[in-house]
Amino acid sequence: MIDFHVHTGHFKDGLYFSPGEVAEGMKALNVERYYFSSTSTGSVPFRYVRRQIEELISLSDGRAVPFLWVSPGMLRHSRDLSIYFFREFAGIKIHGYHQGWNPDGKELRRVFEIARDKNIPVMFHTGGREASNAGVYRNICLEFPDVKVILAHGRPIDECINVMKECPNAWADTAFMSVQNILKLRDEGLINRVLWGTDFPVMRYFYDTPAEEYYRQKVNETREKLGTEDFNAITEKNITHLYR
Repeated sequence: MIDFHVHTGHFKDGLYFSPGEVAEGMKALNVERYYFSSTSTGSVPFRYVRRQIEELISLSDGRAVPFLWVSPGMLRHSRDLSIYFFREFAGIKIHGYHQGWNPDGKELRRVFEIARDKNIPVMFHTGGREASNAGVYRNICLEFPDVKVILAHGRPIDECINVMKECPNAWADTAFMSVQNILKLRDEGLINRVLWGTDFPVMRYFYDTPAEEYYRQKVNETREKLGTEDFNAITEKNITHLYR
């Protein structure tokens, strides 16, 4: 199983997802590879973010693959982000409303230029605020057809579906997505551009159920309702097409 949406770092109300917690959890859940970014980005000096990334990779037995979470301040400090690419990253993560990105702004277009040059995807947090709903990223998906875009969470689902239908470079991940919405993506013929993601271990903030138990329940429910073939597609097969 491959999980495309995992986090380490500081979160709300003083909660901290340590690299050790994430590495141990992913190993216990038999996740063979996971793509992660640091929620600490923008709230602590980057040297601490770098330390978290390096520590998780070192603890992961080769399972952890980093995304670079980018804030507008980082782009202002380094126009090509070169000082932050201290290693090879699998993609760039953008949290639109949390860090004030204009979906039609010059700064975001600069990020896409960098992603295009490096041939890596851009992941957007979607939902939570109208300003970061999936539909607001339609224009930039169309403007940069050669950059693959992951609409994380796929919220709201109808907007996500519309963008994916219009933009062949748009994908979705299933982090905090209901199984019902995953089924909607399948019914719309989009299951080949859906990636398994969970936001592990962020569910620890929202639910009383222990994160690993929540994860196993989600896996079982999704596999049962989606079917083995489509479940295997989103958890293993599809990612090979993302990076081809």
